[in-house]
Amino acid sequence: MAVPRLEFVGASVRRSGALVLDGIDLAIPAGAFVALTGASGAGKTTLLRLANRLLAVDAGRVLIDGQDVAAGDAATLRRGIGYAIQGVGLFPHWTIADNIAAVPRLIGTDAAEIAARVRRLLDLVELPQDFAGRYPRQLSGGQASRVGLARALAAAPRLLLLDEPFGALDPETRASLADKLVELHRAEDLTIVMVTHDLADALTRAERIIVLDAGRIAADGTPAELVRSAHPAVQALVASPVDQARRIAALLE
Repeated sequence: MAVPRLEFVGASVRRSGALVLDGIDLAIPAGAFVALTGASGAGKTTLLRLANRLLAVDAGRVLIDGQDVAAGDAATLRRGIGYAIQGVGLFPHWTIADNIAAVPRLIGTDAAEIAARVRRLLDLVELPQDFAGRYPRQLSGGQASRVGLARALAAAPRLLLLDEPFGALDPETRASLADKLVELHRAEDLTIVMVTHDLADALTRAERIIVLDAGRIAADGTPAELVRSAHPAVQALVASPVDQARRIAALLE
């Protein structure tokens, strides 16, 4: 059997003495598109940050291609992982082009190739080419989120970690970018792990959904399996989008 691209083995994290993650055992194969969801405080972002060593386990291990992420250099590890967060974290005194090109430059990518990637990625995230010369202060929150996603993809990572990547976007742009992300995943065989509070995003885009509840895995399965789960935490998550869909359907009758 192929070694999972990303694996958590008994991963536990404590903060102020309290367990945030409680012995998580989870294998995510190469090329999977997995959504992590659950109520606020369930441990989703903490789990995601273990993969690129922004946080460290208090017990257990995190493996990428069978190698413990704690064993090597953290900076080298992160250069091979795309990471986009809702808060974005763009460098304020760099242009948008320079922000997107940050990691490719660090790893020595040719300047002409970097310029071509910046152009392609601006198209991918639906921003005009003249945005390349702008600065983060000149962007709306949604535009900055799109640049954050482009930056995460700039070094052609093998693993993409997304923490609420579409939270600041309007519904139409959100749907369009989510669809493009699915296309990219299929075309590049990219491993994607996406944290989202929006269960509709998870149900309609991810191949597999993992629901966390109080630092433990409450459910792990396909979207179809998830909506049939009897776990109370899962039923509470599913109830809201199902109710919204029923109300919209009623308006269309």
